[in-house]
Amino acid sequence: MTRPGRRRASGPDTRNSTPLPENRGAGASARLAPLVVRPATHDDLRVTARSHVDLLPIGLFPLLGARFVRRWQRTFLDSRYGVGYVVVDTTAPADGIVGFLLGTTDQAAHMTALLTDRRAVASLTLAGVGALMCRPRVATRLLRSRAWPWVRQLRRRRAAGTPARPSAPAARVAVMIALAVHPEWRGSGIGEALVARFVEDARRAGAGTAELVTPTGPAGAASFYERLGWEAGPHRRTRDGDGLRGYRLSLHDTG
Repeated sequence: MTRPGRRRASGPDTRNSTPLPENRGAGASARLAPLVVRPATHDDLRVTARSHVDLLPIGLFPLLGARFVRRWQRTFLDSRYGVGYVVVDTTAPADGIVGFLLGTTDQAAHMTALLTDRRAVASLTLAGVGALMCRPRVATRLLRSRAWPWVRQLRRRRAAGTPARPSAPAARVAVMIALAVHPEWRGSGIGEALVARFVEDARRAGAGTAELVTPTGPAGAASFYERLGWEAGPHRRTRDGDGLRGYRLSLHDTG
């Protein structure tokens, strides 16, 4: 994680790199390749953003393209509550990234800090507007599925005029935002290593619970998370009609 007001260094942070154990269930080349989990850097975002668009196409952000996703992913690396990791094949040239994970150790605090950062909000807004201008069909879909419901909800809240009630501080909840492993490396233990790193860092940061959502059906990873001990939650559908299921993990039981 980065300190408040400081950017993550652009070069790889080898001090926090962790070699993976011998891979399981992959091809011969995968078994022999030395893999390392390390913190993600700004230089990795070109690869992780493209991987996100290609491998995690659910939701609005991937529809806005890799350039917007790269700017959005950067907010996690610049946040004191954000975490990001990549798995690197050290024998491959150049980027060699075969998997990545993004998340937060305190989702509520991360969102509060992001929404009060005018520079970050302006940058995301400009990137989003630019992406929509190049994608009129996506813009129309956004207006129909999200913009008008948001406006109606805001009008109802204003009409109700109910003042906000003070509440007790909420328990810290870590959220896994994105996890992707390139298809040829699935089953090699990369996903498990990324999840273990996230869970450990979230627990050390004081989070009591970790959460995530995954698509239902063949596109999701429900069996993967259930095998790792995550508890299935309710099923819901996005405004685009995609099915999602939430999962929770008590971090008090880890360590």
